[in-house]
Amino acid sequence: MLFLKCTQQVQKVVGLRKENLTSAEPSIAPLGNWYVNCFDLGRRKAYIFMSEATLLSFILFQGRKPVTLESLPIMLLAGLEQLLRMKGLPQSAIDKAIKYHDAGLYARTDSRADLGSLNDLVNHYQWRVEDEGGLSRCDLTGIIMSVNDMPQRRIDWKTSWDAVQSKLCLPDRG
Repeated sequence: MLFLKCTQQVQKVVGLRKENLTSAEPSIAPLGNWYVNCFDLGRRKAYIFMSEATLLSFILFQGRKPVTLESLPIMLLAGLEQLLRMKGLPQSAIDKAIKYHDAGLYARTDSRADLGSLNDLVNHYQWRVEDEGGLSRCDLTGIIMSVNDMPQRRIDWKTSWDAVQSKLCLPDRG
């Protein structure tokens, strides 16, 4: 089961009503449940996805069609698969990461610490894109990869990539 813990802003954008929200259950998926927020990056609407268990994050942009309740879980799974593939993880690890995400449910955000991490990541993405000259000039893939290579206090000063490797039982990157 996949729980997307959406901020109030995302709930509003995708038309998620309070009666459609459930209480998230602990996930047996290696990367856990996911937090979702949206923010402006340049002149585009960006969605950030963050793993609750590893703080792994990535951003995707809204296309010509608005993001909907139906498209949000699809965005997450496609983005996660693409990110793990770009990192060079074997297909068996990618399959393990998305194995338990057969159905998507929506939940409220329920951790101030996770929301704090999510907001910090949004700020990092915005700063890095601006520092590299904006969306038209930056290496967005490089930014996503390097943000996930930052040590995080909430995961014992490991990087998100280290936490993902541990959760997926992969050998050390060293």
